[in-house]
Amino acid sequence: MMHPDTELHFISPEVGYGVFATRPIPRGTLTWALCRFDRVMTLDEVEALPPAYQPHIERYAYVDSAGNYVLCWDLARNVNHSCAPAMLGVGPDLEIAVRDIVPGEQITCEYGGLNLSGKLRCMCGAPDCRGRIGGDDVLHLWQGWDAKVAHALKLAPAVAQPVAGYARNARQFWAWAHGTEPVPSHRAYHAGESSSADDVSSRPWALRSRSAEGK
Repeated sequence: MMHPDTELHFISPEVGYGVFATRPIPRGTLTWALCRFDRVMTLDEVEALPPAYQPHIERYAYVDSAGNYVLCWDLARNVNHSCAPAMLGVGPDLEIAVRDIVPGEQITCEYGGLNLSGKLRCMCGAPDCRGRIGGDDVLHLWQGWDAKVAHALKLAPAVAQPVAGYARNARQFWAWAHGTEPVPSHRAYHAGESSSADDVSSRPWALRSRSAEGK
Protein backbone atom coordinates (compact mmCIF):
# COMPACT_ATOMS: atom_id res chain seq x y z
CA MET A 1 0.00 0.00 0.00
CA MET A 2 1.52 3.27 -1.17
CA HIS A 3 1.17 6.43 0.92
CA PRO A 4 -2.14 8.14 0.07
CA ASP A 5 -0.54 11.52 -0.71
CA THR A 6 0.93 10.30 -3.99
CA GLU A 7 0.00 10.15 -7.65
CA LEU A 8 1.32 8.69 -10.89
CA HIS A 9 3.07 10.91 -13.47
CA PHE A 10 4.52 10.07 -16.86
CA ILE A 11 8.23 10.95 -16.94
CA SER A 12 9.63 9.96 -20.35
CA PRO A 13 9.51 7.11 -22.89
CA GLU A 14 12.81 5.80 -21.49
CA VAL A 15 11.75 5.83 -17.82
CA GLY A 16 7.99 5.45 -18.12
CA TYR A 17 5.90 6.44 -15.10
CA GLY A 18 6.90 7.44 -11.59
CA VAL A 19 5.24 8.10 -8.23
CA PHE A 20 5.17 11.70 -6.94
CA ALA A 21 4.18 13.31 -3.66
CA THR A 22 1.10 15.53 -3.64
CA ARG A 23 1.65 16.85 -0.09
CA PRO A 24 4.63 17.10 2.28
CA ILE A 25 5.70 13.71 3.64
CA PRO A 26 8.06 14.15 6.64
CA ARG A 27 11.11 12.01 7.26
CA GLY A 28 10.13 9.05 9.43
CA THR A 29 6.82 8.46 7.62
CA LEU A 30 6.06 4.99 6.31
CA THR A 31 5.69 5.51 2.57
CA TRP A 32 4.84 1.93 1.60
CA ALA A 33 3.79 -1.31 3.27
CA LEU A 34 3.39 -4.78 1.85
CA CYS A 35 -0.35 -5.22 2.34
CA ARG A 36 -2.82 -8.05 1.92
CA PHE A 37 -3.76 -6.90 -1.59
CA ASP A 38 -0.19 -7.37 -2.84
CA ARG A 39 0.60 -10.69 -4.52
CA VAL A 40 3.51 -12.80 -3.22
CA MET A 41 4.37 -15.74 -5.52
CA THR A 42 6.93 -18.48 -5.39
CA LEU A 43 9.08 -19.14 -8.46
CA ASP A 44 7.00 -22.25 -9.14
CA GLU A 45 3.81 -20.16 -9.12
CA VAL A 46 5.34 -17.58 -11.45
CA GLU A 47 6.52 -20.23 -13.89
CA ALA A 48 3.04 -21.77 -13.91
CA LEU A 49 1.48 -18.52 -15.14
CA PRO A 50 0.62 -18.26 -18.85
CA PRO A 51 3.47 -16.73 -20.91
CA ALA A 52 1.60 -13.45 -21.34
CA TYR A 53 2.14 -12.68 -17.65
CA GLN A 54 5.91 -13.08 -17.66
CA PRO A 55 6.88 -9.62 -19.01
CA HIS A 56 4.74 -7.96 -16.33
CA ILE A 57 6.34 -10.01 -13.55
CA GLU A 58 9.87 -9.37 -14.81
CA ARG A 59 9.32 -5.61 -15.07
CA TYR A 60 7.00 -4.76 -12.18
CA ALA A 61 7.56 -7.40 -9.50
CA TYR A 62 10.61 -7.62 -7.24
CA VAL A 63 12.33 -10.55 -5.53
CA ASP A 64 12.38 -10.78 -1.73
CA SER A 65 15.01 -12.42 0.47
CA ALA A 66 13.18 -15.77 0.25
CA GLY A 67 13.29 -15.73 -3.57
CA ASN A 68 9.57 -14.98 -3.90
CA TYR A 69 8.25 -12.57 -6.52
CA VAL A 70 6.21 -9.70 -5.06
CA LEU A 71 3.81 -7.78 -7.31
CA CYS A 72 2.24 -4.66 -5.81
CA TRP A 73 -1.40 -4.13 -6.64
CA ASP A 74 -1.35 -0.31 -6.64
CA LEU A 75 0.88 2.44 -8.06
CA ALA A 76 3.75 1.24 -5.84
CA ARG A 77 4.78 -1.00 -8.74
CA ASN A 78 5.82 2.18 -10.60
CA VAL A 79 8.25 3.46 -7.96
CA ASN A 80 11.60 4.10 -9.65
CA HIS A 81 15.13 3.62 -8.40
CA SER A 82 17.46 6.40 -7.28
CA CYS A 83 21.00 6.17 -5.94
CA ALA A 84 19.84 8.87 -3.49
CA PRO A 85 16.42 7.37 -2.68
CA ALA A 86 13.65 9.18 -0.84
CA MET A 87 12.71 5.99 1.00
CA LEU A 88 14.48 2.87 2.21
CA GLY A 89 13.36 -0.49 3.55
CA VAL A 90 12.53 -1.08 7.20
CA GLY A 91 12.58 -4.83 7.46
CA PRO A 92 11.44 -6.74 4.38
CA ASP A 93 7.89 -5.40 4.12
CA LEU A 94 8.04 -1.64 4.78
CA GLU A 95 9.63 1.51 3.33
CA ILE A 96 10.25 4.71 5.29
CA ALA A 97 10.99 8.27 4.16
CA VAL A 98 14.66 8.93 4.95
CA ARG A 99 14.35 12.65 4.21
CA ASP A 100 11.54 15.18 4.05
CA ILE A 101 9.67 14.75 0.76
CA VAL A 102 8.17 17.89 -0.76
CA PRO A 103 5.08 18.14 -2.97
CA GLY A 104 5.93 17.39 -6.58
CA GLU A 105 9.02 15.34 -5.67
CA GLN A 106 9.39 11.87 -7.12
CA ILE A 107 9.32 9.17 -4.45
CA THR A 108 12.15 6.78 -5.20
CA CYS A 109 13.54 3.63 -3.63
CA GLU A 110 16.74 1.58 -3.77
CA TYR A 111 16.64 -1.29 -6.29
CA GLY A 112 20.03 -2.51 -5.08
CA GLY A 113 18.29 -4.28 -2.21
CA LEU A 114 15.63 -5.98 -4.35
CA ASN A 115 17.60 -8.86 -5.84
CA LEU A 116 17.90 -7.75 -9.44
CA SER A 117 18.70 -10.60 -11.82
CA GLY A 118 21.42 -8.64 -13.66
CA LYS A 119 22.67 -5.10 -14.15
CA LEU A 120 20.28 -2.18 -14.57
CA ARG A 121 21.34 1.02 -16.32
CA CYS A 122 20.64 3.91 -13.96
CA MET A 123 19.30 7.27 -15.14
CA CYS A 124 18.45 8.70 -11.73
CA GLY A 125 20.63 11.80 -12.14
CA ALA A 126 21.79 11.82 -8.51
CA PRO A 127 25.24 13.35 -7.92
CA ASP A 128 26.48 10.01 -6.62
CA CYS A 129 24.71 7.87 -9.26
CA ARG A 130 26.36 4.47 -9.51
CA GLY A 131 25.63 4.19 -13.25
CA ARG A 132 24.66 0.51 -13.06
CA ILE A 133 22.60 -1.13 -10.32
CA GLY A 134 22.99 -4.78 -9.37
CA GLY A 135 21.42 -7.24 -6.99
CA ASP A 136 24.69 -7.53 -5.10
CA ASP A 137 24.92 -3.79 -4.32
CA VAL A 138 23.31 -4.45 -0.95
CA LEU A 139 26.39 -6.44 0.09
CA HIS A 140 28.51 -3.28 -0.21
CA LEU A 141 26.09 -0.48 0.73
CA TRP A 142 23.97 -1.92 3.54
CA GLN A 143 25.68 -0.05 6.37
CA GLY A 144 24.88 3.38 4.94
CA TRP A 145 21.29 2.36 4.27
CA ASP A 146 20.91 0.98 7.80
CA ALA A 147 22.18 4.25 9.29
CA LYS A 148 19.67 6.35 7.33
CA VAL A 149 16.79 4.11 8.40
CA ALA A 150 17.88 4.27 12.05
CA HIS A 151 17.76 8.08 11.97
CA ALA A 152 14.36 8.08 10.26
CA LEU A 153 12.87 5.62 12.75
CA LYS A 154 13.63 7.97 15.64
CA LEU A 155 11.17 10.44 14.07
CA ALA A 156 8.46 7.86 13.27
CA PRO A 157 6.47 8.14 16.54
CA ALA A 158 6.08 11.90 16.08
CA VAL A 159 4.62 11.94 12.55
CA ALA A 160 1.33 10.74 11.06
CA GLN A 161 1.46 7.15 9.82
CA PRO A 162 -1.51 6.54 7.48
CA VAL A 163 0.16 3.48 5.95
CA ALA A 164 0.87 1.68 9.25
CA GLY A 165 -2.64 0.24 9.49
CA TYR A 166 -2.10 -1.66 6.24
CA ALA A 167 1.17 -3.28 7.33
CA ARG A 168 1.08 -7.03 7.73
CA ASN A 169 2.71 -6.62 11.14
CA ALA A 170 2.15 -3.10 12.46
CA ARG A 171 3.18 -4.15 15.98
CA GLN A 172 6.62 -5.04 14.66
CA PHE A 173 7.01 -1.61 13.07
CA TRP A 174 6.17 0.18 16.31
CA ALA A 175 8.60 -2.02 18.22
CA TRP A 176 11.34 -0.93 15.80
CA ALA A 177 10.24 2.72 15.98
CA HIS A 178 10.30 2.73 19.80
CA GLY A 179 13.61 0.87 19.92
CA THR A 180 12.29 -2.12 21.86
CA GLU A 181 13.39 -4.60 19.16
CA PRO A 182 16.40 -4.51 16.81
CA VAL A 183 15.75 -3.56 13.17
CA PRO A 184 16.88 -6.17 10.62
CA SER A 185 19.82 -5.05 8.50
CA HIS A 186 19.49 -4.49 4.77
CA ARG A 187 22.20 -7.14 4.49
CA ALA A 188 19.51 -9.70 5.35
CA TYR A 189 17.46 -8.73 2.28
CA HIS A 190 19.88 -10.47 -0.08
CA ALA A 191 18.40 -13.70 -1.46
CA GLY A 192 21.79 -15.40 -1.61
CA GLU A 193 22.22 -15.46 -5.39
CA SER A 194 24.70 -13.40 -7.39
CA SER A 195 23.25 -11.28 -10.17
CA SER A 196 24.63 -11.73 -13.65
CA ALA A 197 26.48 -9.13 -15.74
CA ASP A 198 23.62 -9.12 -18.29
CA ASP A 199 21.84 -5.84 -19.00
CA VAL A 200 18.30 -6.33 -17.68
CA SER A 201 17.15 -2.71 -17.88
CA SER A 202 13.90 -3.64 -19.65
CA ARG A 203 13.17 -6.61 -17.34
CA PRO A 204 14.99 -6.06 -14.01
CA TRP A 205 13.71 -9.23 -12.37
CA ALA A 206 14.07 -11.55 -15.35
CA LEU A 207 13.34 -15.14 -14.42
CA ARG A 208 16.51 -17.09 -13.79
CA SER A 209 16.82 -20.33 -15.74
CA ARG A 210 16.64 -23.36 -13.49
CA SER A 211 18.82 -25.35 -15.88
CA ALA A 212 21.51 -22.66 -15.79
CA GLU A 213 21.52 -22.84 -12.01
CA GLY A 214 21.63 -26.62 -12.01
CA LYS A 215 18.17 -26.92 -10.50
